[in-house]
Amino acid sequence: MRIIDAHVHLGNQPFKQYTPDDLAADLARCNADGAVIFAFPEDIYRCTDSDESRRQANDYVLAAAQDNPRLYPFYFVWNGYAQPSDWQPWRGIKWHRHADEPCYDYEDPRCEAMLQAIRARNLPVILEEEFPVTVAFIERNPQLNIIIPHMGSLNGGYEAVEAFYDNPHIYYGTSTAELAAIEKALDNVGAERIIFGSDISGTALPYFNFPYVELEKIMKLGLTEDELGPILGGNIQRLIG
Repeated sequence: MRIIDAHVHLGNQPFKQYTPDDLAADLARCNADGAVIFAFPEDIYRCTDSDESRRQANDYVLAAAQDNPRLYPFYFVWNGYAQPSDWQPWRGIKWHRHADEPCYDYEDPRCEAMLQAIRARNLPVILEEEFPVTVAFIERNPQLNIIIPHMGSLNGGYEAVEAFYDNPHIYYGTSTAELAAIEKALDNVGAERIIFGSDISGTALPYFNFPYVELEKIMKLGLTEDELGPILGGNIQRLIG
């Protein structure tokens, strides 16, 4: 069974660091086969905030993936909606903000152009937004496969995102989530819509959310191999193609 950590930030700036070498060591510790990777929010808008810094942050992720075919790069979209010069290498999208942070302008024509580009390529989106915006995003993009990270704890809370249980295009990422929340989602959507991830921290803060720790949490669920296979790697492999 393949294990893919589907939630890993990479970067090498003073305010947040987690490099491909760091990731390789952590993946080896839990016998994982690969990872979905994307930039830190610090590199996109929190600590640096320019088109050039965003390009460099996404390029760092892309370079890591070009050096290692087991890494799957997701393009981090911010509210200037700059599109990559070449879409071909990108396997998905990271769309991310917290309630106290600058907003995406969903009425900006550049936003719709970005969404059209994503829809045309059927790229999965890891979406972390406030709950009303999450609802609107899903309604606006009904055919997109959307992964809600942390089982929804930062998209309005565990209970709020239960509203999407009946939507077959909505997946739930396990990163940092409480075991009870994962169990409840499993009971309602099954293993085919749960995706393993860790969201390991960078070195500017104490390490937490190690992949092996998050993996041990999944193993506590007592699932069969037929259930573990999709959760630990099969589902994200299917979404990224």
